[in-house]
Amino acid sequence: MRWLLAAVLGTGIAAGTASTALAHVNRQVGAYTILVVLVEEPTFEDNHAGFQFWVRRDQQPIVGLERTVHAEATGHGQRVSLMVPPLGGLGFYILDRSTDDAAFEPLGGGPWSLHLWGDIDGTPLDEQFAVTFPSYPRIGAAKPASAATTTASAASTSIVIPALVSLAAALVLAAIVAARRFRLRPGQPTPAPPR
Repeated sequence: MRWLLAAVLGTGIAAGTASTALAHVNRQVGAYTILVVLVEEPTFEDNHAGFQFWVRRDQQPIVGLERTVHAEATGHGQRVSLMVPPLGGLGFYILDRSTDDAAFEPLGGGPWSLHLWGDIDGTPLDEQFAVTFPSYPRIGAAKPASAATTTASAASTSIVIPALVSLAAALVLAAIVAARRFRLRPGQPTPAPPR
């Protein structure tokens, strides 16, 4: 039973770690703390994706960075210059539009990098933030996709989930077999020595 518990816990931890990796990044730059958070992959056409960040010094938000900080996202072989609007009502600068005023598109999720540069109240800033956008199936698409791309995307999603479930089931089965195989069994009685 110990093997079974270890296998189940290990599988759960591995799956949990994979799904939450790199969704936000903290960084200290001089006296300032920077937090970058994702605006996740949109499901519907009117949803948006991108990055949010705030900068604080001693828990106080820093305003006015739209004048001194520049942003660029890199991923899937593309570089997208992003607008840095004024600090929003929630205390975040929301980077979800390009400098051409187009909605940011994470291209199905995966690894991206956000580059922030300029200065924060005179402190030089030049930082890269590696993040991973989750991949969600879209109900409405911002750009029409070819049938081949849509079919390949659906096929890869339909293969990954059953493969993970099968792997977890195989680990649990292996743990059960191992537990039964190595279970202590009473030994054969030892004949008494002759007298």
